[in-house]
Amino acid sequence: MQSWRFLTAISMLAPFVLGGSSSSSSTSTLLSSTATTSTNMVQRRTEDAAAFEYDLSSFSLRFEKCQYVKSFDDEIAEDEDYEGVLATKHFVVFKMCPSDDCDSCDGVHGEYVVDIDDYLQATVEYEQEEFEYMCDNCNERCNDDGEYCSGCGKLCYQWANLEANGYVDASEYMECQQLDVDNDDDGDDQVQYYIGPLCGNDGKSIKVGLFSDENCWEQVTDMDVEELIGSKLSYHVLANVVSSDSGSKVCLSCKESDNDADDGGDDGDEADADAVNEMCEEIYANSAKCESVYGLDSGFVDVNREDGDYENQVENEFMACNFINSLVWNSYTETGEINYLAEQDEIIREVTPLQMASLSMIGLSFMGLLGAVYYLNNQFNKQYPNVGLA
Repeated sequence: MQSWRFLTAISMLAPFVLGGSSSSSSTSTLLSSTATTSTNMVQRRTEDAAAFEYDLSSFSLRFEKCQYVKSFDDEIAEDEDYEGVLATKHFVVFKMCPSDDCDSCDGVHGEYVVDIDDYLQATVEYEQEEFEYMCDNCNERCNDDGEYCSGCGKLCYQWANLEANGYVDASEYMECQQLDVDNDDDGDDQVQYYIGPLCGNDGKSIKVGLFSDENCWEQVTDMDVEELIGSKLSYHVLANVVSSDSGSKVCLSCKESDNDADDGGDDGDEADADAVNEMCEEIYANSAKCESVYGLDSGFVDVNREDGDYENQVENEFMACNFINSLVWNSYTETGEINYLAEQDEIIREVTPLQMASLSMIGLSFMGLLGAVYYLNNQFNKQYPNVGLA
């Protein structure tokens, strides 16, 4: 039985090792290549909204997994101040599911991978705007102290008073940044910490973590981040762009909402000719895509057939699908190493009754053919017993 998950991980690493280039740069090249063509696709869709059958406005974005991947990095290898040669990359796998079937997402859909920074920048900004729009509409129904507010009004009142209640919005730390900490140590012995996004719960959530380096690669596990910042973290916004605490999937509609129209201006989604919000346009353009295998015949690859770049995009999609599978199938540990000790997925193939009958017929036909050849050979030898080459 084959360990398909491990083989997929090795197949992704093999070209980088054999080719002498870093997997970090190769993965970035893959994302950059598909992202560039996607951006052109989005721009063309703006010019002619009816030109593409794959209408993102009828789909919803669904977070699947956050995963670290450690890989060789040329720049780190040349850096004398850095110990080791591996860089830790943060990726997010997400799906584009039909909005009316987002919970199960069993039908036609697409699967994608993107850098965690690109994912959070697009989704968190969108969710913050949606939340602010909701609260603006709720303010009219609330009194000054919020005592009689109900539903969204009470939630918005609590949100407006986060700091007063000892909380801070976790989405403020979605970019790796230096943490200003008052330390009792003097001089050069003072420890410097950094704060940023962290994959948690086997990749099913994104939390705020504490790190010892400016890239937020090396996690600090012996200190509490809330204790250092002096506030509790509120994950209300962040929870709405990933999976909830109960494990249920969160779906973000790609259709432009009412507040997009109300905002107006030339820089908003309303300036586009399509009905797709800016969040989905941006994150789709920046992602590596795996669509054809899930039935999206009018997706990214087929669109590029008209540009004469079909074969190249098919190869890119094959690489993207393999890489996404390696992330989803737990080919890497929580810290990004190849997970060769974990229980592997196995594919057990069984012969169906129809296949067994077909094999039996082929076997009988072959035996009959051998019998016919033997019979004809004997008849020929009896009729021409003295025939020779001389």
